[in-house]
Amino acid sequence: MNTVQLRQKIESQLNQLSPERLALVSDFLDSIESTEPTDSSSLRKLPPIKRGKTAKDLLKYAGTWQGDDLEDCLNIVHKTRSETQF
Repeated sequence: MNTVQLRQKIESQLNQLSPERLALVSDFLDSIESTEPTDSSSLRKLPPIKRGKTAKDLLKYAGTWQGDDLEDCLNIVHKTRSETQF
């Protein structure tokens, strides 16, 4: 679906909404407009942040586990993870 078709579809959907729902759509659009960068091309011009290249380089940020719920946390991870497919 190209941009023109998408705009036509949205316009058709907007025409069918009640005033209350239309106000919700307006609020939503306001919220995404405020979070959208004004000039996304300027972000592409930034050089990459150079950091270490191995997991060993991240160890300086690692701490020790503090708390007594490590086993509970691991159990939650094991129960909720999904199998990886390659």
